[in-house]
Amino acid sequence: MQVTCSNCGARYAVDPKAIGPTGRTVQCARCNHRWFEPAHAAPLPPPDVASPASPMPGGPVPDVVIRPQSPGSGLPALTKPQPKRQFGRWLAGAAVVLVVVGSAAFIWRGQILERLPSAWRPILTLDAFRGPPATPPKIVQARLEIDLDVSKIEWQDGRYVVQGDVINTGRAPGSTSRLKLIFRKNNDVLGERTYPLVKGPIGPGARVSFSQALDEPPPGTTDVVPAVE
Repeated sequence: MQVTCSNCGARYAVDPKAIGPTGRTVQCARCNHRWFEPAHAAPLPPPDVASPASPMPGGPVPDVVIRPQSPGSGLPALTKPQPKRQFGRWLAGAAVVLVVVGSAAFIWRGQILERLPSAWRPILTLDAFRGPPATPPKIVQARLEIDLDVSKIEWQDGRYVVQGDVINTGRAPGSTSRLKLIFRKNNDVLGERTYPLVKGPIGPGARVSFSQALDEPPPGTTDVVPAVE
């Protein structure tokens, strides 16, 4: 029988026994193209008829003659499908084994640790990789207050004026937002007033002067206690 490559048109004379009754995959020796060649139901020629491998004068001459593949012939024309690799199944099986072993080790971890040497336990329990407990950082704050030793109240232009210094006795810079005055009569608080006082930032150990005019204090006031916020 004659087989023609559908890619390059090369023609081959092939023994029908090489194709078989169900057909098979063949490969072109010229361009390496592969295709499935079905079996042909045409009857075999009688023995005295010339084979396509030795055509009669004037007949078509095939480019290459393909004979049935035999051991040691070295003809790669007729090929068999390669078996599928089993790598995926091996990988899935290994994953299942790891999951089973890991689950069993987690369930019986107490019994396993009891049977191991004491030197191994810190490593398996991750105690060796844990550092000392973290201590919370110390919060450094400013401490703003009025230096009462230099504070005073004076009568200026018909109004009371409170004067003094704001000092920072803390360890961080700070700022003030308002001044609060507490009016007292002996141990009794008669009232209090607040005034805007924006000073700062005031560094640790530094001081800033201020001056604040105020209206008539409550009647009976004997002391005015200033404070900053």
